[in-house]
This record gives sequence, structure tokens and C-alpha cells, in this order.
Amino acid sequence: MSGANLSEGPYGNGIQMEIDVRERQWIESDERLNYHGWPTVANMGNDHLALVCSGEREAHVDPFGRVLIYESADGGKSWSKPRKLSKGPLDDRDAGIIVTPAGTWLVNYFTSLAYVSRGDRKGAQAHWEQVEDSITIGDLQREHGFFMLRSTDQGKTWSGKYRIGVNNVHGPIVLHDGSLFYCGRAFGNCCVQPSTFAEEIVCLRSGDDGRTWQEISRFYTGDFGDQQLRTWHELHSVETASGKIITQIRFDHSSTWQIVSDDGGKTWRRLHQVADGFPPHLLKLHDGRLLMSYGYRRKPYGNRCRVSCDEGESWSEPIIISDDGPLADLGYTSTAELADGTLVTVWYEFRPEKGVALLRSARWRFKE
Repeated sequence: MSGANLSEGPYGNGIQMEIDVRERQWIESDERLNYHGWPTVANMGNDHLALVCSGEREAHVDPFGRVLIYESADGGKSWSKPRKLSKGPLDDRDAGIIVTPAGTWLVNYFTSLAYVSRGDRKGAQAHWEQVEDSITIGDLQREHGFFMLRSTDQGKTWSGKYRIGVNNVHGPIVLHDGSLFYCGRAFGNCCVQPSTFAEEIVCLRSGDDGRTWQEISRFYTGDFGDQQLRTWHELHSVETASGKIITQIRFDHSSTWQIVSDDGGKTWRRLHQVADGFPPHLLKLHDGRLLMSYGYRRKPYGNRCRVSCDEGESWSEPIIISDDGPLADLGYTSTAELADGTLVTVWYEFRPEKGVALLRSARWRFKE
């Protein structure tokens, strides 16, 4: 399963990248089997991989999500048992992770109240009422929003959570000058709003290793056309070799679009569609090429990547990492590169024989 699937859409440049998928595997969770979703994987240095996700769940939406971290010392061949980084009381979701030039590990996530409009309180979700009844207005004010955690000892210990002004699935990126850049959705004024949506997209920068963040721009996606604002969310960015910043954005339940900044994120141009899947994860490879990874929630359900050799001006035809998903509850794909050029792609996927979604990975390389 490699090369292109031209049925996805007219967004490729005709270049088909051939790959070797060495192995696909399910990542084992702890002894208590539960739903895992929305992972991010990163190379933290010396091919030590860290993976964060939302686990300890019953389902796609519930009040029990907690941020978990897995680690791999052998380039993704095996993984540690998960450790819990968050403790609620709301639904902790969509964790991202990066390592800064100072060696600090940063994890971002958001808390959700979407479960209040889901489930049957007289039936299967009756036990949710006890959780909901224990939450006060003060809890909502303190606990609902976008948060970050810091570790200065390679993930052994972590700071308490602190608020951050934006949210995206996979987190901030490191720029060439060592500062951090974070483009995401702003948190609105209403403390019970859905955390993935807001009125504006905001770009932040940190010059102190992620402790504090300063706004450098904000904009409406409507500035680029007449698309409905609330259908845009789940962004990720990458800086190119020449210093451009490419940001890709999920549009509704259908596609990924892209914008470009030539001035460090102050202004943006050229909103256009680049893939039929979502949401995006962007990575600059060792050779300078860009790699976008994304889930594909149409038959055949799976996960895909595309490559750009011209700093995001065009993208290859889709590279199929997997196409055997049983249903559309999968994706949030991200990729890390090892020193020898091996790519490790991670996603979540519903596993029918287990009855829950779990984490899955693939190790692969481009063919010479």
C-alpha cells in the first residue's frame, strides 16, 4: 500500500512517492482497556520518541479523558506503558508535544464540555451524572480552556498546568531563531463554549522557552473569502528552510486548506485546499522537504501523507500509510523522523474486536 490514490482530489502535482512500510502495529495501553484518541508523536532527541494522547476514556466524547504519555527508546518499535499527565475534572483532549532548543518538553491540550449534550443519563451514561453533579461554576472557571505543561527533565516530572491563549491539535513549533510559534483558535469569552471553535485565529510567539506567549497577529478565515468561520479549526504549522511559515487548517468535516506567511506570522496569504483529509500535521524532514500527515475519513478509511519539495507551493499525490480502517473513527495522524530517515507515523483507530479506539503506528521509509 504505497504511492498515490488519485481519487482523493485534484490537489497533487502528479508526483507519486514510493515508500516501504516496514511494519504496522497497535500500541498497547495499560491493563484496563479504554478508548484512546488524537495522538501526537515527536522525536525528542537521539531517536527517543514521545507520544501523547487522550486516554482513560469510554468513548469519543465523555467526561473521563486524561492526557497520557508513552515513550519509545527504540524508534517506535516498542512503547512504554502510559503515564497520566492530567487529572480533570473535565474531558482532557487533543494533546500535542514538542521539545524546545533548551531541551524542555511542552505538552498542550484543551478541556471540553461537549459530553453534556451527549449520552443517555437514564441509560448507559447514567454514571456520568455523578461527575457532572460534582462540577461547580468555580470548577468551570478554573478548568475549562487551553493549557500547557512543561518538563525540564526529559518528561520525568512536570509543572502544573498553565493557561495559554490558543489551541490546536499538535501544538506549537520551533522556529529557526529558537523561539516558539503557536497558531490556533482563540478561546472565547464564554466559559462553556466548545473549545475547538472560536471567533478568531491567533498567532503567538514565545521567546522564553514556552513560559509566556505574546500575540503577533489575529485574523478571521473569512478574510480570505466567504467560508463560514466556525467550520475552520485544528491547525498546524511548519517553518520552511527559507523562513516562510506554512499553516494548514481543517475545514469542516471534509478537507485541509493552507495559508502562507512571509513575515513570521504577522500576515497571511493564499488560502487554498491541499487535501481531502484532515486534520493536518506538518514536519520539515532532514533534507528540507515538507511532510503533511492526515486522516482520510472516506472509504477506504485510513491515513495518508503528502510531500512538498518546493516549500509548500505544491504537494505530491497522497502516500497511503494505511487503508484498512473499519470505519471513519480514526486519524489525527502525526509523524516523527528518525536519524536514519525512517518515518514513524501514529494515529488512532477504532478496533472492532476490542470495542474501542486504540493507537496504531507504522514505520516506513521512502524508496531510494
